[in-house]
Amino acid sequence: MEAIPGYLIDRKLSSGGTAGVYRALDIERGHHVALKILFPKWSKEPQALELMRREAHLLKTLKHPHIVRGIASGCWRGLHWLAMEFVAGPTALDRVHGGGPLHLPAVLELARQLGEAVRYLARAGIVHGDIKPANVLLGPGGVAKLCDFGFAQVRARGPGAKSSPTPFGTPAYASPEQVEGVTDLDSRADLYGLGATLFHLASGRMPPAADPWGGLPGVPAGMPVHLKWLLNRLMAPVRGDRYGAPEEFLADLSHLAVLRSRPVRRRAAAEFRLDFN
Repeated sequence: MEAIPGYLIDRKLSSGGTAGVYRALDIERGHHVALKILFPKWSKEPQALELMRREAHLLKTLKHPHIVRGIASGCWRGLHWLAMEFVAGPTALDRVHGGGPLHLPAVLELARQLGEAVRYLARAGIVHGDIKPANVLLGPGGVAKLCDFGFAQVRARGPGAKSSPTPFGTPAYASPEQVEGVTDLDSRADLYGLGATLFHLASGRMPPAADPWGGLPGVPAGMPVHLKWLLNRLMAPVRGDRYGAPEEFLADLSHLAVLRSRPVRRRAAAEFRLDFN
């Protein structure tokens, strides 16, 4: 990989359909960043460039403890790049693949952190559009951060306004309205993605396809009843049956005694720190 001025790349972190992400040293600031570089073959594709520019703008604008921070972006010899906060930990998907399903306290703590991120985005008029375990970074101290805003959509304002269509991310975690191409998406699409993510983390299984005629299919027999109830609300196929806003979900979550107790918080944080080096 050709060097980007000001950064020393030392290893690849991940690779997607249009870009690779690398750990790099920010020479001026003296710390590591995650450097996302658009593959050259996509540098002349208007849609790929627009998604990259949108992600760069959003991440440099958004300020939240559970959202990866954007630092800088630019283009060097045809390579479009975005420098982001480096999180020294695995993705939630890596954690499940390596250690199996998460325990209930950790699942609920992740639900709280990601729910707060979704609430922040909703208040800013933004739909992430691709919430899934692979886009959740588990950092030191049990801090989760939502990343990859390549499919994010900024909602249009005003009566009857509709946002421009945006390609949705991963079908298994996308809400039914995203798959159907609905343009007036709102936070309920992200709540569905959050539910699908929590299902995967709690069960170790891919989330089930939406069933408009019944409850959540394929739920493991040992899953606690209150977690099943939350997932059924989050993943309701009809968006009008889901939580109307992230605040409603967080209010329900806060009422669970297992989340309120401080010892549970400590156990969840300790679990997140496993195998993070």
